[in-house]
Amino acid sequence: MSSTVSVSKGVFVFKNGAKAASKSARKKKKATESLFCDSLWYKTYKTLWNSVETKIQELNNDMFSSVLSNLVDCIKNSYANPVSEIPAVALLTGINMPDHSAQFKTLKQEIKRTITPHLCTLSGEDCHNLKYLVETMIHQLVKNEDVMDEEDESDSDTPRIKKSQCNFSLLQYWYEELYLNKSQKLSPSKKIIVVIIPHFENFSPKVLQDFILIASSYINILPFVFVFGVATSLSVVHRSLPYHVSSKINIQVFHSFPSTVYLNNVLENILFSRDCPFHLGGKVFNLFRDIFLFYDLSVSGFIQNFKYAMLEHFSYGNAMALCQKKHVKQIIEDFTHDDLENVRQIMSFRKLVESEEPENRIRLLTDDTYFKNVLRREIKKIMSYLPNLHLFLRCLHVLVHDLPKAPLGKQVRELYAVAVSKNITTTQEYKECFQLLSFQSKEELTKKIVRVKELIVNNFEQSHLDYEVEGILVNEFDKFMTQLDNLELVEDKKEEVTQKDSLLELMNRLDLKEKLKQMSQNKPLNKYEKIRHNLLNFLSSQFEVYLVPPSNFYFHEIFFFNDMSIQSHIIGTHRTAIHTALNDPHFYLQCPCCSIPNDSVILPSMPDICIVYKLHLECGKMINLYDWLQSFLSIVDPQELDDDSKPTVDPELQARFTQAVAELEYLGFIKSSKRKTDHVTRLTWGG
Repeated sequence: MSSTVSVSKGVFVFKNGAKAASKSARKKKKATESLFCDSLWYKTYKTLWNSVETKIQELNNDMFSSVLSNLVDCIKNSYANPVSEIPAVALLTGINMPDHSAQFKTLKQEIKRTITPHLCTLSGEDCHNLKYLVETMIHQLVKNEDVMDEEDESDSDTPRIKKSQCNFSLLQYWYEELYLNKSQKLSPSKKIIVVIIPHFENFSPKVLQDFILIASSYINILPFVFVFGVATSLSVVHRSLPYHVSSKINIQVFHSFPSTVYLNNVLENILFSRDCPFHLGGKVFNLFRDIFLFYDLSVSGFIQNFKYAMLEHFSYGNAMALCQKKHVKQIIEDFTHDDLENVRQIMSFRKLVESEEPENRIRLLTDDTYFKNVLRREIKKIMSYLPNLHLFLRCLHVLVHDLPKAPLGKQVRELYAVAVSKNITTTQEYKECFQLLSFQSKEELTKKIVRVKELIVNNFEQSHLDYEVEGILVNEFDKFMTQLDNLELVEDKKEEVTQKDSLLELMNRLDLKEKLKQMSQNKPLNKYEKIRHNLLNFLSSQFEVYLVPPSNFYFHEIFFFNDMSIQSHIIGTHRTAIHTALNDPHFYLQCPCCSIPNDSVILPSMPDICIVYKLHLECGKMINLYDWLQSFLSIVDPQELDDDSKPTVDPELQARFTQAVAELEYLGFIKSSKRKTDHVTRLTWGG
């Protein structure tokens, strides 16, 4: 009989030497182009976001380079001398849990590049007990998943290793095969084994204790190095590991940057720079800042929110393609009539029309050529305003960040939130800051003026200040500095004013108060006080010119996004969404069989959990399970019964009801009652 002839039907495979597709190739989906890839606004968004993302990655690497370099050097030199304890590193990352993945991803890449390819990462979710932890660790090390993903396992000559076969004996055999020669001496190219635990607090202390004790017994054979990511404090490690366990490891502690410092660097160096023309309005920026400070302290979450706001902003239309720092004139020149109409729909365009002369208003609405010239002029004003806004915000921050009680805040982000919302120079906090500055000493004020001058000189090329304006500012600062340096210690001679006679006169308390107030106001100023007064007036006049709110400019909406409608997308109301899904499944499923005219209707075609949920809304605090089941059956499988007959319950329907109740309990709507075994307690009220 032929080899391909069989009594039973079958499929026969003839291998012709072709290799099967790799896992990575099978996982990749066919790339599909976006529906908006040809749109002008989408191209601008994509270019801008790629630039911002690249700079954020560079900043991320620069920030963690010092910490990671010291940490990597510690790991590299951990076995430079004979050791009796397992080297361990504790990286205090802070409670910004969502940002840990980026830090440890960079750390893993650096370790693989410079130290060893033998590296594994363990998570508490996959290591509930010691058996799972050992199997997961050894499987990652022996299998070398990063290499196996590039080749098909079925065509590999190495035998497949099951997780259940992974133990320390297998790991020892594998390691000795790699690094022991025939004379049974350790090879000079011996590599260490790095075990990374990014979230130390998620692990069971008992599992970690047993694992460390077992690993310490192999210290002379398997060179382990542990890396612990600690979110809270080092005391967690000491509480989790008693002395007989902690004595087996030698821990060195490294501190990562706080997430607030990381966010300030991202804002000041990237999002508040000339490289990013897209800006957040005051309301949206305060929303994102509050989410960061009060919810998760996640910089990556802030960046994702910023990206969502950017995409929402650019999707308005091709008018937003002007939100860039280059090729603006060419884009305006290439605008079609529809694109210009998209620009005319911006809210501030109405103010522009109302501000023009009556004969020019019709031209703005109908003449595209005339409107393009006006648009170029207004966009140029905004593009000149943006870098000056950031420059003078930093100058103001230098002056006010260390004042008592910090009326305008201690960070640049706090000044930005106020400056883009209203005229910061007219606020009470601004006036209070300058009042406090009028009491500062010569040394304090001199240091701040020097720093402000350095900011203007160093950022002159990035800002759009005219050479004349820059020269005037620098010359004024030099003049004040010269006056302060040449200030004589001897005060001006004051006119002797004899007030004794007037004070000795009999007067009531109110008159005396007014008299003293008048005397204090008429008190002559010394040389330093005059210079300080003139200097603060000069600074205030510059801030009044350059720190105007963006709403003063036409078409500021092209560069500032301030639409609070994204709040519902950024911060979801979980209970409302769950109630909507269970009460009206057609809202999400869009299934015709679940469509209901009003919320009180219950259809048998609905999912079981929706039927059970809608029935439970009709009950009180205590719900009888039998009555609940009968109500469920009356909807799903209504039966016509005689008066004497008893209803029969289909086991399948009872199982469906039990599963729906269990799911409802898992969601937190009900719980089992200890007072009545056949009842459950309702935990929520209303929708």
